[in-house]
Amino acid sequence: MSTFKTALRMALAHPLYLLIYTVFISLMGVFIAASVSWNSSQLTEYKPYDANVIVVDRDDSDLSRALTKHLGSRFELVTGIGDDTYDLAGALSKSNSAKGSADCVFFIPEGFESDLVAAARAGESLPKLDVTYGAGTMAAALSSAEASRLISLAGAAAALEPAASSGDVAKAAEHAAAKRAEVQIEQVKVDSTAAATLESYFNFGAYAIISSVIVSVGLVFSGMNEPEHVRRMDAGPIPGRQRSLAVFAAAAVITVCIWVVSSMMGVVGFAGAVAEVGVGRVCLALAATFALACTPLAVGFALSSLGAREELLNGVGNLLGMLMTFLGGAWMPLSLMGSAVQTVAHFVPTFWVNDAIGKALASDLTSAVLGDIACDLGVTVLFAVAIAAAGFALARAKSRA
Repeated sequence: MSTFKTALRMALAHPLYLLIYTVFISLMGVFIAASVSWNSSQLTEYKPYDANVIVVDRDDSDLSRALTKHLGSRFELVTGIGDDTYDLAGALSKSNSAKGSADCVFFIPEGFESDLVAAARAGESLPKLDVTYGAGTMAAALSSAEASRLISLAGAAAALEPAASSGDVAKAAEHAAAKRAEVQIEQVKVDSTAAATLESYFNFGAYAIISSVIVSVGLVFSGMNEPEHVRRMDAGPIPGRQRSLAVFAAAAVITVCIWVVSSMMGVVGFAGAVAEVGVGRVCLALAATFALACTPLAVGFALSSLGAREELLNGVGNLLGMLMTFLGGAWMPLSLMGSAVQTVAHFVPTFWVNDAIGKALASDLTSAVLGDIACDLGVTVLFAVAIAAAGFALARAKSRA
């Protein structure tokens, strides 16, 4: 019993780790899941991103007028601003909501049209516009890319039609730039907003469980393996096997406590969602997160068998927490990733846990679905068993040495 209490005190001697990894990260998960909007019905019409642009035309040619017209058709063309440096700087410095504000200014230099046509037909690099960005750098970059597109089309038209006049080149470029891909809104139907919210929290909550358990449990195992503690315990009447079981029991209690705190923050924070989804479904999802907690427990033990200390445990806990949740699809759907990433994801327990959580919360609990969930949980536990076996082998080899 004294060994068990000593092991617990080692974990409680680092309350900041428990507060940050368990409470704070879980709280972040609550806010992230609450802020995710799963209702896409509000978006019924595609609207391109807008920007306010100023064009200072010093060439006054067919191409420069075509460029100004094209930018005006795609973005909000700000007029009434002089080409004085002070006036332009004032427009760029204004906020987007202010009258006369601009995200960027395009300067079309004198002789731009003739230089572009000559460069295109000579196979040389096309001249570029002088562009000055304001505070809205993303909007400015978008409008700048649009201007570069028309310039490239004009260069292609000039090169393909050597006998075409400058006016014909400008018209061809303007006509080609007006063509755009058709955009449609694909409405995504979500069976339950509550289920999607809970799934989002449990997926992200894996980060809190993994990092917190690895650090806290690793500190317990490494602390109890310190030579001073080992000599002190060897001098006592408690057999070595009983001491090891007590340490493992303490580590298991710490793991369960971390899992309970992280899970309850989601259950309490989304009590309405839990009531809508159903207690039975949520309990299945919680069982999946508990199966996941066994893996960082085994990792903490394996790291301590390698002699890992506090700094290494912190680094590994954070790294594995982020990596495993990423490969599990918590940060972004795996369907948006490459085939190589999707293949690698099958070799981390979070993939199987998140698959079980998704089926438990969003599917009808038929015998086939329950069988799939049981398979996912079995694979998850096997990860923990394999890592724990490696830890035992390392600990045995270290004791013999």
